[in-house]
Amino acid sequence: MKLGVVTTSYPRFAGDPAGSFVAEHVAAMRADGHAVDVIAAGDGADRIASPLFYRGGAPDALERSPAATAIEAVRFTARLGVEIARRARRWDAIVAHWLAPSAIAALLATVPLLAIAHGGDVHTLRRMRLLAPVLHALRVRRARLAFVSEALRALAIDSVPSLRGWLASAIVQPMGLAIDRFQALPREPARDPATLVIASRLVPIKGVDVAIAAMAHVRTPARLVIAGDGPDRTALARCAPSNVELRGLVSTAERDRLLARASVVVVPSRVLASGRTEGTPMIALEALAAGVPVVASAVGGLRELPAVELVAPDDPRALAGAIDRVLAAPRAAPELRAGVAGLAWPAVAQRLLQHLAGEVV
Repeated sequence: MKLGVVTTSYPRFAGDPAGSFVAEHVAAMRADGHAVDVIAAGDGADRIASPLFYRGGAPDALERSPAATAIEAVRFTARLGVEIARRARRWDAIVAHWLAPSAIAALLATVPLLAIAHGGDVHTLRRMRLLAPVLHALRVRRARLAFVSEALRALAIDSVPSLRGWLASAIVQPMGLAIDRFQALPREPARDPATLVIASRLVPIKGVDVAIAAMAHVRTPARLVIAGDGPDRTALARCAPSNVELRGLVSTAERDRLLARASVVVVPSRVLASGRTEGTPMIALEALAAGVPVVASAVGGLRELPAVELVAPDDPRALAGAIDRVLAAPRAAPELRAGVAGLAWPAVAQRLLQHLAGEVV
């Protein structure tokens, strides 16, 4: 098949972690014999320029500057739609990562459409009272729908009960992993102090400030390494004690090296006042595949992951206690890896395409 992949996040240079899972999805489909054309946000050839993506992300920009962000989002969606219309005559189908703007921009194309909802898109559309019209438009378009977590699909059903039957036919499919790569990471012996790792954008929804505050209550000697960049970096650096290091944006290879050294990966996501929370953060899946214990907030798709130590969000003391418990008695790597064993990209990519073809319910 000739496939068009439409996405807002896609690696901009070798080793760029942004949208790396979309690139891996594309690679899996190409390895299966499909010709794949990618349209993505960003600068350079075959990219559509916009200030909304990458460093902070469009949902966070929308909450900081609603009017200006909404105007730019409409402009970007229109440009994206024009580019899709230009190329779609060469495609047999479209795979859109994120309902907004990718799937919205693909509404006028006539080839089959698979729309993948990741989390921020659903929450943002719901807050703007656009989720119902977008889902109705996708249903009329006869699009196939995939959610990265059951919690996300349930939110869509609760928000638009008139589409309960159609939404129930959508599949729940977390994104895939380069399982072999993560299983092959050379896990380093336990260190003193232990190394805790966060890898995320530095924006409020990620709860990095909660993890920094928790370090005052972690009893086991430990240091926290934070990999990532975003609008909150300066504020987080100001409140970080000496046992917290903000590494900044790191390459995919450096991220893998951090996983190899990590005693625990911490995913302290929160629910924002707007109601927005996470889908299923890739770093949690990657850590499990590498055999690294995960301590995470009990929000969104994180609640559905096996073998994860869950805590209430926005509670530094509870987070610290969970970190101490896991450091004292970590689960064995085989048990952690078993929870994501079915998420190898070849199998995930095939299931998504089977759903697009109407073969998976």
